[in-house]
Amino acid sequence: MIRNFLFHRVNPKRDQLWDPMDVQLFDKCIAHISSKYQVVLFEDLVDSELHQSKNKVATIMFDDGYKDNFQFALPILEKYNCKASFYVVTNCIDQNIPTWTHILEHLFQFTAIQDIQLTYSFLPENLHVNQLKTAQDRINYVTKLKPFLKTISHENRETILNHVINTFRDVALPQLMMDWNDLRKLKAKGHYIGSHTCTHPALGTITDKQTLDWELSHSRNRIFEELGYYPRTISYPVGSFNEETKRAAKEAGYEIGLAVKQQLYIPTKSDVYEVDRIELYNESWFKTKMRISNRLEEIKRLIRYR
Repeated sequence: MIRNFLFHRVNPKRDQLWDPMDVQLFDKCIAHISSKYQVVLFEDLVDSELHQSKNKVATIMFDDGYKDNFQFALPILEKYNCKASFYVVTNCIDQNIPTWTHILEHLFQFTAIQDIQLTYSFLPENLHVNQLKTAQDRINYVTKLKPFLKTISHENRETILNHVINTFRDVALPQLMMDWNDLRKLKAKGHYIGSHTCTHPALGTITDKQTLDWELSHSRNRIFEELGYYPRTISYPVGSFNEETKRAAKEAGYEIGLAVKQQLYIPTKSDVYEVDRIELYNESWFKTKMRISNRLEEIKRLIRYR
């Protein structure tokens, strides 16, 4: 059994809608994980006999490619002599714009515009809105909208995102991403850079084969152009994938596909194109340790099947 721990942002600055893991908590996590498990790169692990041994093995992974990974997480990884895999959204790296999930929340959080006119037929009635008068109204609304957008078709989600971006023009997009020089430095230090697609779509909701193939292949090609190798690993954005996603990933040349299931990865039982990962959040240390040990998920399963 392998514990694949997934992080996103590590930052001392708080965010009301998507709170990064605090730097001190991340330090505690890496100290704890490295003391209890042998920490290796997942890409090295699949080529070794470690995944078949009884060693307590863990990997550390980051999705998206945020600059704070380089600024705040990297020094802590070096402090505990841990290597990590970083899966980046190549368009976000190229353009220094965050993922659509971050853009959506950022626009609703900081706009002063009240009129929004979201009344598309594919939106449920409770998400139909013409006006959001206060900042709190907008925050309350986007906390319901974002999870819904992860479930709908790629085309409909793009319609909503374009509508929001064109409406809330009073907000500048934040520049929060690493650049290719940062990634070259990470690679030189022994960390691994893999793909998280070009634009961070929910891959399992894409029905157009050309769009799906482009997301997988173009991001892989950009990493080759900048870093000199084709990544072996694709991390599925927002944990969205299906059988067609896995087939397309294999055809594009990926050898590993990463999901987010909050479970231990068992190589003898699990598909290498839907590798389990345990995501860690900015929570209490007690709850974080429960996630690391997987006891939290065990308790949830017991409650579900009582």
